[in-house]
Amino acid sequence: MIFDPICAVATPRGFSALAVIRCSGMNVLERVMPFLKLNKNKIEPWRLYLTEFTVGDELIDELTVVFYKAPRSYTGEDMVEFISHGSPMVLKLIMETLFKAGFREAMPGEFTKRAVMNGKMDLLKAESIEVLINAKTRKAHEAASFIYQGKLGHSIEAIRQLLIKAMAEVEVELNYPGEVEASTEAVYSLLMEVKRLLEELVAHGENGIALTEGIRTVIAGRPNVGKSTLLNALLRKDRAIVTDIPGTTRDTIEEALSIDGTYFRIIDTAGIRKSDNPIEKLGINRSKQEIEQADLVIFMVDLTDPEQDLKLFESIKPRLKRYVLLGNKLDLAKCHEAVELCISANSGESLRDLEKKMLEKTADLSNPYEGELFITERQKALSNRALDYLNETLEALVGGVTMDIISSLLHQTIKILDELTGKHLQEDLLDTIFKNFCVGK
Repeated sequence: MIFDPICAVATPRGFSALAVIRCSGMNVLERVMPFLKLNKNKIEPWRLYLTEFTVGDELIDELTVVFYKAPRSYTGEDMVEFISHGSPMVLKLIMETLFKAGFREAMPGEFTKRAVMNGKMDLLKAESIEVLINAKTRKAHEAASFIYQGKLGHSIEAIRQLLIKAMAEVEVELNYPGEVEASTEAVYSLLMEVKRLLEELVAHGENGIALTEGIRTVIAGRPNVGKSTLLNALLRKDRAIVTDIPGTTRDTIEEALSIDGTYFRIIDTAGIRKSDNPIEKLGINRSKQEIEQADLVIFMVDLTDPEQDLKLFESIKPRLKRYVLLGNKLDLAKCHEAVELCISANSGESLRDLEKKMLEKTADLSNPYEGELFITERQKALSNRALDYLNETLEALVGGVTMDIISSLLHQTIKILDELTGKHLQEDLLDTIFKNFCVGK
């Protein structure tokens, strides 16, 4: 593919010893040569050259430059990278010069997007790059590394090949009606193996999302039980407004927290109670939604008046994946036998015990399955869709549906897998995925 030339500063803004400017696209070497004191015919790809970047007689900087010849480059196109001094003024002058030479500034993630479109990497590996850059814990880094190394991609491709093999059985009958009959047993056997692999992937893969995006942890309970105080105590700072007036928190407040290397997203919610206040009612509905989506719920019980809290907990308990039933205000009352752990969010008493309990309750997420992992909701959703289509195909096969319908269902399943890995590319999908990348990557 031929793309217009782009460039971007690939290192963080600000003063630094060194900075990197990355350029890619058609005729990049020809466009930068007028500013370098080098002979174009003597430049060899993948070698580092020390030179001066000049505009007319003005020296902008002494820097090093590398030329990457397509297709052996990050994007699969011709690329040039400058390593200059990290002065913001130097970078500004170089970039202005490049713009006048016909370059435009790269959009976020555009270099990686081009790498995908040029077949240098699949979409799974591209997504892992963003997670590697933004990893907040060692475990998040490890989860992204699994995909960067191609483990998920290889597993998806193995599943895809089994589907293609099943498709071949079906297509023989469709192409030679009356002469060849597809082996229903062979197709069924192949699809059951695909089902086993997809179910295993879906069952364990979402652990990677928890590691990279954080374990979604909701602090819930009635108003004035100490939810916001607990959030502040866990963060060791005042993040939420704390008063004695019930209903102070009207919306969710979200913060990140690392406990012994495990990444938690802590969400403080509005207190659950009956209310006629329309704004508070919106907050309460949001709280209920967060509770249902949470990986872990810390449900707080006011030890000075526990019965109402315990009754409310029993009503929502069936909807919880994991929970800690936490007694609070230990500085004002005794611990209650019905709760798992008692603390004082106000004084910080037994707070470390709560952190250990959080790790214990989410051990299945923070110590992931040693196999393929998802790192985005997109990967999880598409895998689930593929499994749904596969189950529909199996039901149709067992029900004696004609092979043309089976073929259509198999085609759709393969198409979903291709969307997952990027074999089936859509421009709007790529724009959505790469818009959150940093500029220069």
